[in-house]
Parts: sequence; structure tokens; C-alpha cells
Amino acid sequence: MTLFELKFLEPAKDYASPFPHDPEGFTDTWWIPDIETAYYDALGGTKLIQFLVDHVEVGRAKITDWRLSAAYIGINSEINTKQIWFFEIHRNARRKGYGTEFAKQLTNIYPDIPLIAFSENADDFWSRIGWIHYPQKDGDKHCRKLFISKTVSS
Repeated sequence: MTLFELKFLEPAKDYASPFPHDPEGFTDTWWIPDIETAYYDALGGTKLIQFLVDHVEVGRAKITDWRLSAAYIGINSEINTKQIWFFEIHRNARRKGYGTEFAKQLTNIYPDIPLIAFSENADDFWSRIGWIHYPQKDGDKHCRKLFISKTVSS
């Protein structure tokens, strides 16, 4: 039986990523900060999460608290959410269902609050796992698409 596990990481010191350096498997510019992108918790509730499969790191995510505006069709007032800023599966583990399982595990730890992702070339993924696309009210097609883990109304 496969063991899935989420591990919450904390930086050991300022400007140091708690994620191991892995230039072959992950996008290091997302996970290894420079002085401009320290893991400062300015947005509140920042969580750095590893997704482990049988004790091996397969995925990473960065999540923060986020007050979603009413700029989207079907959302008429601000909503408290958790925003996924970065979500990545190791290059050697992609297309094996781990992204779906990782997203499911994240929604399980936040059952009472919607998770959101502003898709960056991953619209098919978010749609396929059942997240709902909320278009912008102004019709802007140049912004990243908003996907939410569950139906929201306000």
C-alpha cells in the first residue's frame, strides 16, 4: 500500500529555503529564494509543504492566507481562502496521479476553507481534478485563470 504524507517545513534561518536543492527535479527559482524573495510571512499563514510518497519527496507547495476579491463571476463579496502560490511535482514523478493526490491531501487539511490557484499553464490540470474556474467579471483574458477547490458563493 502506498503511503502519502504531507510535511510542513520551516526555514532554519532567514533567506534559506527549507526545501532541499534539486535542480533536476524542481524549479529551483520557486523553492530556493534569493534576498528579494525570502520566505517572509507578509501575507500571513504561509505554509511550505512537502508531499511525500513512501517517504520520498514527490511534490512541493507554498500556500498563504488570501482574501479573494469579488472580481470574479459568481463571487459578490470578498472570501477568505488559502492561495496556492506554487505547486509542483518532481519531474520524474509527473503524469502518475501524484498531482491529483497532492491537491486532494491539501483540500483535506483545509476542509472548511476554499483553496485557490491562479493557473500558470496548468488549466487542464486544475479542471481535470475538479476545481472550478471562476472567470473575471471584466472579461480580461490576459490574467492567469482562477481555479477554486470547491464551489463558493457570497
